[in-house]
Amino acid sequence: MTVIVCCFLAWAGPGQTDVWLLAGQSNMQGSALVAELPAAIPKAVPNAFFWNGMEFEPLVLGKTRTSNNAERFGPEAGFALSMATAERPAYLIKYHASGMPLHHGINGGEWVGPGHGPNRRNFYPGAKDGDPNAGTLYKAMLARFRGGIGRLAGSGKKPLVRGFLWMQGEQDAKHKEPAATYASSLKLLKSRLEQDLGTSIPMVYGQVLPHEPGLARFTHRKETREQMAMADGASGWPEAIAGARMVSTDGFLLLPDKVHYNTEGQLRLGRAMAAAMRGLADGGERR
Repeated sequence: MTVIVCCFLAWAGPGQTDVWLLAGQSNMQGSALVAELPAAIPKAVPNAFFWNGMEFEPLVLGKTRTSNNAERFGPEAGFALSMATAERPAYLIKYHASGMPLHHGINGGEWVGPGHGPNRRNFYPGAKDGDPNAGTLYKAMLARFRGGIGRLAGSGKKPLVRGFLWMQGEQDAKHKEPAATYASSLKLLKSRLEQDLGTSIPMVYGQVLPHEPGLARFTHRKETREQMAMADGASGWPEAIAGARMVSTDGFLLLPDKVHYNTEGQLRLGRAMAAAMRGLADGGERR
């Protein structure tokens, strides 16, 4: 099944509804606390709606469950506060799976590669439509995206997929091959998502693991971060992905575990992702 939607990042026609797709692992799931929100941040995010699997509900921090519980949130808050307007409300569809890989050779937290295999717990999108080796997480993510898009279309709206936000990479940084080939994995993820949804989709992703020195368990952190930087569409490297932008997370505040962003860091991440997405719009890039 392929859902056909239009996608023009810089403008929208009459009746079109802006849809933003978000996915990744724990820093997309969210480690920010509603109780730590600055007084100036509204809990009810204006003009923003979140897909709960059944319907799009108003995004109200502390009530809407965007993370594992309603008292936590991820980059969606800062992003929606930056992007949603009365003229162009933001409809957010998010999928997250804590501690999970992108590379096909990892099954959950276990390296089983380098060969492909079916039913592995990862975000690997498969080489083509119907690939039996596509990861279970990619399939679940795609189903969630299609569910939200389909609900909008079924209600008479014209869903316009404006972009894809990705925050992942810690698990891949624990293994040599996934780290060294992260850029190609990211490129495949973007292209396969576009094929499965039938539209060009600009992508913004965050660079993981900014803490110096790196924690010992992330044995190939340096390679992952290098690959992420090279994958940026403006990097000039052969690995550059057109229509993709990396957000550097250096200086973003972390929790004591030195991996997950605190409340201020998550808000900053969402805002930075919004700024990068606007940069794609200003440049007119869609692929």
